[in-house]
Amino acid sequence: MRITQGETIERQLVLRIELDDQDTAPYVEIGYRKVRPNVAHPGFRKGKAPRHIIMQRFGREALLNEALDEMLPEITTKAIEAQELTLGGIPSVQIVAGQPELTLEATVPLIPHIELGPYLDIRVQSDAPEITDDDIQKRLETLQASMSSWEPVTRPAQIGDMVTLTGKGIVNGNAVMDETDTVYLMAEDADRPFPGFAEALVGAELNQPQEFDLTIAENFPVQEVAGEPVQVSVTITEAKERVLPELDEDFANSVGEGYDSLDALREQIKSELTAEADAEASESLRAKALQSLIDGAYAEIPPLIIDSEVNRMINQQAQVFAQMNIRLEDYLRSTGSSLAELRDQIRDEAETRVKSSVALGKLGETEDIQVHDGEVEARIQLVNERRAALPQTQTGPPAEPLPLNDETRYDVRQTIRIEKTWERLIAIAKGEAADQPQTQTDEPSDASADAPADAPQNQAADAPDAAPENQAAAPDAASGADGADADAPDAPAQNQAS
Repeated sequence: MRITQGETIERQLVLRIELDDQDTAPYVEIGYRKVRPNVAHPGFRKGKAPRHIIMQRFGREALLNEALDEMLPEITTKAIEAQELTLGGIPSVQIVAGQPELTLEATVPLIPHIELGPYLDIRVQSDAPEITDDDIQKRLETLQASMSSWEPVTRPAQIGDMVTLTGKGIVNGNAVMDETDTVYLMAEDADRPFPGFAEALVGAELNQPQEFDLTIAENFPVQEVAGEPVQVSVTITEAKERVLPELDEDFANSVGEGYDSLDALREQIKSELTAEADAEASESLRAKALQSLIDGAYAEIPPLIIDSEVNRMINQQAQVFAQMNIRLEDYLRSTGSSLAELRDQIRDEAETRVKSSVALGKLGETEDIQVHDGEVEARIQLVNERRAALPQTQTGPPAEPLPLNDETRYDVRQTIRIEKTWERLIAIAKGEAADQPQTQTDEPSDASADAPADAPQNQAADAPDAAPENQAAAPDAASGADGADADAPDAPAQNQAS
């Protein structure tokens, strides 16, 4: 195997890997074993054809193609190790020549490089707003509306009514709205089906046809008629008005498990609003502190690592749609978009997530944030106790405990380290931290805290689907921690900064 290493550009370099027959022989064998069971040849039972016949029939190149999933990651890993490179992400591999020798080109992302600015100077103010009587009254009225009922009326329609209607909307002789016995909420300033539709229904009598002209919105799904005038004919067959319960002691008794008085309910609402405001202020503080850390840093991120984060984000979106029995491709088609456009739209966010992860990792390294073995074991025990306490569902198996292996310990260690790094960053942002890097002294020094022996090897051979130009999505930092990483950023954490 001959390897030629190119220059490093944007923290990536290209390895040109030329393979001779000795290098490819094991993968020709793998290809042969894959195709042999399915080969039928005259005079032999299926799967029993001699080796020389299969080799003549398929040829070396075809058999190698059968073994690409095994060959590409393994060869790439050997080349990276031979060049003594530290891998920062999943390489992209291409076959550039098949004859006379098989030649690969592997684009290898190196570990991101980041230099933090004067982060000890970061200061962020994020005070929770004071909860006023108006805030409490608005939440109370929202609760009141959620417990309202709808009663039929015979008067003319008003804003706020829920009506049943039948009608059509015509543009240039074509129907763009055709509804029968459709329930419609006459909300103020509603823009569906057309802007002004609800207002035009005000005063309409039951079972009396109404006709009026409107203009279709510019963002109407059918672009051919967007912005065009529409002739509407509609008949309301039923109308209902919202009836709100009285805000009294009976109402308070009916909320949740019941409250003794309306004042007691107000106090509970105030407590909930205060907790929400505190949580919002805390999240705002975290976001501002992290943004300040990123803004003050200089980072070089390999594009392939950002590509991996884009892939991960798209996979997450696809899983969300799958839970609703919607394919991502169908959703994109319905919105007139494409996968390439989606990738472009989320790339900036993906880059920010990667930078956030790398910056936090560098902060943890600079501040000497350590995680001891006892903390890891205690977290694993806590997660497994919570899983064991979960009620068993009728549709699925009980939650499995975390396996007690090096991979789990590594994931949990990384999760705790991120949590501690967040705590340190917030303390700095609040001006509550000392001006010197923090060193844990409550437990004896632990060599595994800096370079844990349980860390799984990050090699290209471990990358799934490592076919030419195929990059896998980055794994979550603590996928095995069962929600233990609630304080960790939603960003890839396997990329360590240099």
